[in-house]
Amino acid sequence: MTTTRWVPALVFSAIASGTALWLQNVLRDTWQIRTLPERVEEWLLLFVPLDLFEQGLQRLGADAKEVALFGTVVGMTALLVALGTFALRVNWTSWRLLGLGVGMWLVAMAGVMPVTGAGFFATGLLTAPVLVNAAYLVVFLGYAVVLIGGRLLSHLGVRDRPTMMAERRALLAGAVGTLLAGGIARLVGSQGGLVASSLPLAAAPTAESASTPRPAPTAQTAQTPPPIAAQATAVPKPTPAVQATPTLEPLPNPPPPQHIARDKDGALTAAGRPKGELATPITANDDFYVVTKNAVMDPIVDAAAWRLVIDGEVNRPVQVDYRTLLALPAVEVTKTLECISNFTAGCGLTSFGCDLISTARWKGARLSDVLNLAGGLKSTAVGLAFLSTDEFSAGLPPEVVDDPETLLVYEMNGEPLPRVHGFPARLLVPGRYGMKNPKWLAGIRAMTQEYQGWYEQRNWNKDGIIKTMARIDVPADGARLTAGPQRVAGIAYAGARGVQAVELSTDDGGTWRPAAILEPMPGKDAMIRWETALMLPAATTVTLTVRATDGNGDVQTEEFQLPQPDGASGRDSITISAA
Repeated sequence: MTTTRWVPALVFSAIASGTALWLQNVLRDTWQIRTLPERVEEWLLLFVPLDLFEQGLQRLGADAKEVALFGTVVGMTALLVALGTFALRVNWTSWRLLGLGVGMWLVAMAGVMPVTGAGFFATGLLTAPVLVNAAYLVVFLGYAVVLIGGRLLSHLGVRDRPTMMAERRALLAGAVGTLLAGGIARLVGSQGGLVASSLPLAAAPTAESASTPRPAPTAQTAQTPPPIAAQATAVPKPTPAVQATPTLEPLPNPPPPQHIARDKDGALTAAGRPKGELATPITANDDFYVVTKNAVMDPIVDAAAWRLVIDGEVNRPVQVDYRTLLALPAVEVTKTLECISNFTAGCGLTSFGCDLISTARWKGARLSDVLNLAGGLKSTAVGLAFLSTDEFSAGLPPEVVDDPETLLVYEMNGEPLPRVHGFPARLLVPGRYGMKNPKWLAGIRAMTQEYQGWYEQRNWNKDGIIKTMARIDVPADGARLTAGPQRVAGIAYAGARGVQAVELSTDDGGTWRPAAILEPMPGKDAMIRWETALMLPAATTVTLTVRATDGNGDVQTEEFQLPQPDGASGRDSITISAA
């Protein structure tokens, strides 16, 4: 057969590359298998200096992330087009083109996967390796099949029958292989698509083993037989029929996840608070801020198939299902979450400003009760790794288990945990930024050394302890108001330390006036709302600055610092004027 000309070679290679990228997105939507551009881009973030990362966010905001993701996709597409064009131009046979697809699959599974933290042939993922391998085989065999089809189309006039038959056999083999790989992926995906652990399933706690005390049975309960005299005079009753197995209550099924704008790093969506209005004490689920690293979509986990694997330095490694989690003693807390990327000053520097903070009422089981299902931690446990379905992870010290408000939560504001906030279960840890409260939790591993989580691997602070912040909500920055008395109000938050006082200054910190706290703290790790009044003279411009004092008596620092890598600092200020 003759060599394929340049233009057809480029066209067929572009179509094959587009097919490969399209198949990755289909697999992402169907079985939540992350695309190669996502994996590579996330890995490349490890090598971006923090100061350069900050400059990109400051100059372009969320657009910087879109540019990076677009660049990764373009780069990968160019690589695929170049390989395909080269192979067609040097006149590779269809069998060699099929080998190219298999070879690219091997490179992805044995090279890209380990480098990007997925393990050799995806064995380090919580998604079933068979599913991931079969899915990527569909991608690269599909790429090769399109190249082979293009090669055959460009040589329709060739009369070398034996050669054409061999080429067609290669096309048929590639198509059958693609369909077979797709069938395997569909079979494994239909069974949940997650790694099936061989660990025993933890038994649901009984009344006797539950950590909360229960009243002892009285003489009137069915557990105590009636006196003998009563038995003698009792009216005989017919033998009861065999009772059917009780029907289990249906598991919750939250509505589809709310739509959020995404980019290469996922999403940073501020709380739904209208500018110039005081934040509500409890944030509605739909208004709660959203942060996710997932650039395409978040995991959609079936509660019936969900398992939490607890292994490592525990006395009895187990897996926990959703019904067992619900059977543990329930604890309700009101807690604020704040993202480490939240600003505490200079709120206008980013699109999300100082609004990556929200409060909700949460319900779940104590982490200590969950770990007790595995016999508790061994004395050799030095670090805890919390692993999520989306490959996010967080490292925490074992001491967090001792806090009775460290929870695995499954309800938010009286509703099943929304999918965008981690359904079926997420971790809540008092006093730490949101990065230490992973969503879509799927594994807890006790380790003999400290664990470096997803953020720590990218050089963020390993402890994630919340810094004290205060924010002015009312009036809005830049507001032109009528001269006279004005209400000033906002929020303050200091993590588990609590807030002791809030003060306002009208002279750039020269003097401070106390603000009134509107309601008692609703929980030990919750923000408070404050307000005060001031007189705004006519024809004047005033700069208002706020600061908070935490429960330890430490005053919020005035030193401005961007969020990376330790969390933001600085005092919020606004400018208002009298019309």
